[in-house]
Amino acid sequence: MSATLEVAIFLSMNGKAKEAVDFYKKHFDAKELLLVTYEDMAKRDSSLQLTDENKHYITHSVLSIGKTKVMLAENPMDPKEKYTVGNNTSLCIQSADLEEIERFYKSLTTDDRVRIIVPLAKNVFSKAYGIIEDPFGIQIQLMYDDRLK
Repeated sequence: MSATLEVAIFLSMNGKAKEAVDFYKKHFDAKELLLVTYEDMAKRDSSLQLTDENKHYITHSVLSIGKTKVMLAENPMDPKEKYTVGNNTSLCIQSADLEEIERFYKSLTTDDRVRIIVPLAKNVFSKAYGIIEDPFGIQIQLMYDDRLK
């Protein structure tokens, strides 16, 4: 296992991510490490549908609460699912070791009980990003992140 491997809690907030970020900063002394809005992301990804309603929504944020990272965004991991409390939490397993992320994905997807939500592939923020659902209903994001070096 690489020295850069970490697991973060990921929360989907159904349009209330900014409110949640402010709440956790106030009550847990959380430090804001990253905050990207839809408007920010649209500058990098022209396929993003930007509206007056969503432009200030958060596509991705990272807070540090003590030694734990908590990630928040607006949408659930599976866009086909309607948001409900219970499907708004996932794990984000990330590493600066690309081979490690690829190995985890390959291993997970050999299990017939694992459902692929987003196949592991390059996107605008990572050389490798994918989402699976494990046999227990837990959605897991796998991400290469060279900022962890």
